Amino acid sequence: MGTGGGLVVIDFSEQGNSAHFRRDGWSTQEPDWVWAVGPRSVLQVPIQTSGRPVVLEAEMGPHNGPLTITGQIVRVRFNGIALGVVRLNCRSMIRCEIVPPLHSMDGIQQIEFGCPGFYRPELTPMSQDHRPLSVSFFRIRLYTADLFKPGPHFPTIQPNVPVIPLLRPVAEASNSDTDAVTYTFGSAGTALQWMRDGWDGGEDTFTWAVETSCRLELPAPRTPGRYVLRLDAWPLIVPGEVTKQDVIVALDGVVIGQFSVREPFAWVMPLPSELIAGRSVLPLTFILPDAKRPIDTGSSLDTRMLSIAFTRVSVIALPSHLTGIQWIRAEQAGPVRPAALSSEFLSDDGAALHEAIESALGLNVPALTRGFESLGDNCEFGIVQRKLGLEVLNIFRFCNVKLPDLVSALTDDLTAVSDPSSVTVDLNDADPREYVLTLSAYNMHWHTFSHENEVDSLALWRDHTVKLSYLRRKFYEGLRAGRKTYVIKHPERVPMGRAVALLLELNRHGRATLLCVEPASGKRRPGEVELLIPGLMRGYVERFAPEASVDLADPADWLRVLGNATLLNRGPNAIVVDQERKA
Repeated sequence: MGTGGGLVVIDFSEQGNSAHFRRDGWSTQEPDWVWAVGPRSVLQVPIQTSGRPVVLEAEMGPHNGPLTITGQIVRVRFNGIALGVVRLNCRSMIRCEIVPPLHSMDGIQQIEFGCPGFYRPELTPMSQDHRPLSVSFFRIRLYTADLFKPGPHFPTIQPNVPVIPLLRPVAEASNSDTDAVTYTFGSAGTALQWMRDGWDGGEDTFTWAVETSCRLELPAPRTPGRYVLRLDAWPLIVPGEVTKQDVIVALDGVVIGQFSVREPFAWVMPLPSELIAGRSVLPLTFILPDAKRPIDTGSSLDTRMLSIAFTRVSVIALPSHLTGIQWIRAEQAGPVRPAALSSEFLSDDGAALHEAIESALGLNVPALTRGFESLGDNCEFGIVQRKLGLEVLNIFRFCNVKLPDLVSALTDDLTAVSDPSSVTVDLNDADPREYVLTLSAYNMHWHTFSHENEVDSLALWRDHTVKLSYLRRKFYEGLRAGRKTYVIKHPERVPMGRAVALLLELNRHGRATLLCVEPASGKRRPGEVELLIPGLMRGYVERFAPEASVDLADPADWLRVLGNATLLNRGPNAIVVDQERKA
């Protein structure tokens, strides 16, 4: 019955041929299948279609897990074009027909399977497998539709495997606004009516999860668009006994986030459009395998099973210029390849560095530096600006604040800064002792550069509380203007899910870019800057100055970072594209 069409069969068993076709996103060989790992798995298949329709058949099964991890979302793309999407709850065969305009004329067809629900089984109670697994593949066939008559009619490997069609891709309309719907926890919190099982009665401002899992059923967004979930919580940590809390978040049985936390946090997770379209509620499950009874750790007499204390959960509509946030989960599968890398000025030193940057950017160094504003965590970048010839008034320039407190403060719109009664003046332990401003509501501390016996403390307090109120207003005016790149230094890598929480807070008021700066490690060199997603960059310096002597900060690597960040901000014609990501 054949008519001379083309046929390629990809066998993923141990004796099969799949290794010839697999590219990115695959694990090692299992006896009868190969796992797709991470958010994206790619095949390259040579087949000459001669302008005839092609049928794609793929037999695969989801990696389900404990409790309510019951399925996987699979998005199928052919030569970069979305074909459709399917939810896998059991081993199944998907079948679809691909029209000739989508075919590659060189005969090499690229098939991509996007799996946003991947997760690492090692962070569940059931497995030690560290791979970010999603779907197991058994066999794929790609053949021209006229190969058989009647047909096509290839059977599944096992007779009880269902054949299911692809659904049309979910249209992701741009959001008309960036509003967030927030649910608070605690005895009087607004989340109370949406809480199901696994919760305590609630403290004043937070609620403990008191089992190894807990559930929420939140109202779904009413309008189409791209959305993320933000979770604010803090973990049960007992020194020497409980060092972290692993958290897995599932929406309707599909994992949307997986992370480990050791301190208070705000974490952002994309909400797959396939799981929210047409819904009235969002059934969320939080899997918490490290829950412990404090009485068993010797930390207290509390007999509840505790893991994390929830303070708030928000469903946030993404602004159109930040839609790249949908891809931040990729980091939970392993190191993220940047969208672009700029590595200019690394061989220039001394006076040559200033000249090279001015020549490349058309800006003198103080003008370049003026485009950046510090967000902490201490005053090192403020000192660097001074050494580069720039003196500016910024609210965080000489502020000590940690990332969780910074996000909390911005979420509150820095309201307490405008309340003089919230600010105190104290002497630190330095020699000579310096007056320090403290805003306990956000655990923030500012240098005054005034010392004991030099000024009257009451007059200092009065002057600085007025100044802080002015600097708060100036900060938000700068955000609304949308011309700044905001710099946060951190001694360790900031996970993208936490960095995006900060980025979204900045973008509530304007179009802001965030640059996270950390000590160089691995293959990245001091001075380089990566573009992770639009609006979020990561820069590298040799090392940070000692906390007690930030005046020793070396501005050279910082200046290289600012130059490379500016190149990335100017667009693709001015950057060096990372060859790994480009490929």
